[in-house]
Order: sequence, then C-alpha cells, then structure tokens
Amino acid sequence: MNTKIAKIVLPAVLSIGTIGATALATTASAATTTTVKHAKTAVKKHAPVAKAPVTLTGTVVKAEASKYAFWFKDGAKTYRVSFTAKTPIAKGTAASLVKGKAVTVKGIELGKTGSVIRAISITA
Repeated sequence: MNTKIAKIVLPAVLSIGTIGATALATTASAATTTTVKHAKTAVKKHAPVAKAPVTLTGTVVKAEASKYAFWFKDGAKTYRVSFTAKTPIAKGTAASLVKGKAVTVKGIELGKTGSVIRAISITA
C-alpha cells in the first residue's frame, strides 16, 4: 500500500510544488520589471465654432507694436487685440497705436470671455 501512495501522491505533490515555484518566480520577476510608457492616443478635436466679426471702438490703454498686440478699453471692458503685419491699419500704422489713441477694431472674439480679439482691420 505504501508503494501505491508513493506512486500516486508523490508525483502530485511534486507537480503542485513546481506550479507554486513557477508562480512565485513569475511574481518575483513581474515585481522587478520596469514600467513601459505607452504612446498617447491621438484624439480628434472638434473645430471651434466660428464667431461673427464684431466692431468695437475705444481708446488704447497699452500698446506693444513689436509683438503685434495692444489693449484698448471699450466702456467698462478692456480687450486685448492681436494683429499681424498684414492686418490693414487705416489712418495710421502699428507705431501709431499709442496710449490714449482712439481706435476702431473689427475682428473675431476669441475664447469664452471674448476679451481677446483677432483683428481683421484697425482704424487708428
């Protein structure tokens, strides 16, 4: 009877022990592996909704002609205007946009608050 137990139980115990040792080795090797960063997935962004051009009139508060930007006040609200070298400036130039100068800006409001204007044309 002892030989029957040795022939059946001993191989079963050894195979279970081998499975446990393999699992232990796998767990230990998994703990020592480094984390690999995955490439970012491209996300499609929706095109912003085009807003209608607005025309605002006010006085220049601050000007930075070298950066193609100036700030002007229309009533109680102050706007930042960005423009390019190709933006038409009637009755003046980018250098004529100085503090206290009356301006009329036709442009597109950017952002949620609408306090930034991309100028289409400027009258200074």
